[in-house]
Amino acid sequence: MFNKIRNIIRDGKRFLITSHIDPDGDALGSAFSLYWVLKLLGKEAHVYLKDNVPYRYDFLPRPPDLVHTLPQDTFDAVFVLDCGDLFRMGNGFEQIKNMGIVISIDHHETNEAFGAINIVERSASSTAEVLYRLYKSMKIDFSYNVAINIYTAVFTDTGSLCYDNADPAAFIICEKMVEAGVKPSYVAQMVYESHPKERFLLLGEVFGTLQTFDQNRIAIAYVTEEMFRRTGTTSEHTDGFSEEFRKIRGVEVSVFIRQVGEKRYKISMRSKGIVDVALICGRFGGGGHKNASGCTIDGDLVEVKEQLRKAFNIE
Repeated sequence: MFNKIRNIIRDGKRFLITSHIDPDGDALGSAFSLYWVLKLLGKEAHVYLKDNVPYRYDFLPRPPDLVHTLPQDTFDAVFVLDCGDLFRMGNGFEQIKNMGIVISIDHHETNEAFGAINIVERSASSTAEVLYRLYKSMKIDFSYNVAINIYTAVFTDTGSLCYDNADPAAFIICEKMVEAGVKPSYVAQMVYESHPKERFLLLGEVFGTLQTFDQNRIAIAYVTEEMFRRTGTTSEHTDGFSEEFRKIRGVEVSVFIRQVGEKRYKISMRSKGIVDVALICGRFGGGGHKNASGCTIDGDLVEVKEQLRKAFNIE
């Protein structure tokens, strides 16, 4: 299934790599690992991300020329990684199909197959797992820069190898990356134990908004722009908040509401497996995975919470 991609890489010279807005560990690890693989092959590679790299992933070896403005250029191919929908890469997504052959590599259940070439493995733990198999098929030697990015992507997208998607393949990939020089304790410390104090001040305020419904099966909490101002934080400090509420005993679904405009809210949902949150988010034009999905809802906070209550049939 990788033949076309291998041939494009072999015959091409210039490539663009991108991923979704608000990049997480899988998006970053996938994009950065592919950059280093292409460089190892002597290719010209560029990575574009609309948003900055969150502080918790600052330790990852990144392209020295990482850009946040879409290049006005053409390439032999454009790799769009970990994106279920092309618009999720942010402003300028309409131009991508005119910049080169679009290759979508992903694992989201709601992927819309927008590329000229689509490799979507919905059973894979992460996009990085799919890339790992691509690299193996190309007989790539895993340098440290490639290995730590792949490891971090798999590690974070499986919830530290604790989620249902942490299948044997995920453990094997992590093992191989450790053999390539990655230290699990270092990655865990950088991702989970290097937060600024302000994040915890914000988390305290968010916990103050927490409500549970349906006999404590559904937890909903929110953050507003005013809360960001009070604590001196930004949206990147909320990474992982939705997982916090899922830890509550009895909670099956956690819903985190984040204000992103005057009457616009981004919703992150996490499920323990019984409820398919991809279906819920799909009602609002979003998507993702059964146990981890997102969407955006317009309206004021009261209206947004009411729409969510209706979506979950909460009285």
